[in-house]
Amino acid sequence: MNRLERNRVARRVAAVSHQRNGRHFVAVTLSATVLALLGPAISSQPSSASPSTRAEVAVLSTSAYGNVLVVGNGKLKGFPLYAFSGDAGGKIRCGTTRATGYDLGPDVNMPLTCTGPERDLLNGVKSDDWPAFTTIGKPLAGIGVSSRLLGTIVRAGIGAQVTYAGHPLYLFDPVSKPFTPQGEGYMETVKPLAPWHGYWYLVSTTGNDAPGRATLEQGTLPDGSNVLSVVMDANVSPLNATVYTFRRFQPHVSICDTKCSLTWIPVLTSSAPLTGKNVDPRLVGEVRLDNGAEQATYNGRPLFLYAKEKAFLTPAIQLKSSGTAGNGNGQSGSGAGTFETIPLR
Repeated sequence: MNRLERNRVARRVAAVSHQRNGRHFVAVTLSATVLALLGPAISSQPSSASPSTRAEVAVLSTSAYGNVLVVGNGKLKGFPLYAFSGDAGGKIRCGTTRATGYDLGPDVNMPLTCTGPERDLLNGVKSDDWPAFTTIGKPLAGIGVSSRLLGTIVRAGIGAQVTYAGHPLYLFDPVSKPFTPQGEGYMETVKPLAPWHGYWYLVSTTGNDAPGRATLEQGTLPDGSNVLSVVMDANVSPLNATVYTFRRFQPHVSICDTKCSLTWIPVLTSSAPLTGKNVDPRLVGEVRLDNGAEQATYNGRPLFLYAKEKAFLTPAIQLKSSGTAGNGNGQSGSGAGTFETIPLR
């Protein structure tokens, strides 16, 4: 797993250290033979450990994201659970095909797969971007978790991946106190990012994404023009991702079918979005979707993210935070019409 980097663990060291560097997570363990120390919730067991009991899904109550799903038992207890925007429409798009993606560490662009078996996380395999949360037998529902929404899907080379409300669940970052989930709002669209064509979110007990409160900012396109954007990767390396609206949408109504929503992901928010420079708070609002989630709006128009949005690196090989490419501008959507950026003055 590329964010849980262990390739420098070759000799015995005196302590355990965890350090976040941009979008890269470094873990130094006590010895080369003790690779299972991922965080405070994991004891120093042999790296060959693998799930041997029914996995449990539990609930963590948070101030920023509400009630979210976490691992309820075992060596990964407390790890946040995530869903991917590209896993929809009856297809799973977070797969095991190898690609390359930006990873700030020894290899800026390293080979990786979107997912892999949970045992890889326990064994220190760094090439699985988002290891699948798996179970032996029917998963258990902790207090506050709907057993009706829990399920599994069997995937080749992975095992029985736990699902919730039909969403396959994934692992990314360890337990953190205070709760700062590094995978929430994570952007992985096209190169130089990991090219999975989507975004990652925590999962609420209702089965919807749990995005927290969106922040709308001014973003800058490569041509220097300013457009409306939303802050993504907020807990890792924040960047202003360009947002779009569809010309034919009626004010205060969000319409995007299943096929459309794989490419155009609603900008979700837990409450009225925050606003930054040159964003008029009087024009910011939200609209409730059919599933109960809240989508951010601007001047009455629902806002979307593009699944193939291009980000940039600075000369120092860091993500450029001021804005993305806006390369979704002019792309067609459902019916006659196009998605467009929103200019700011």
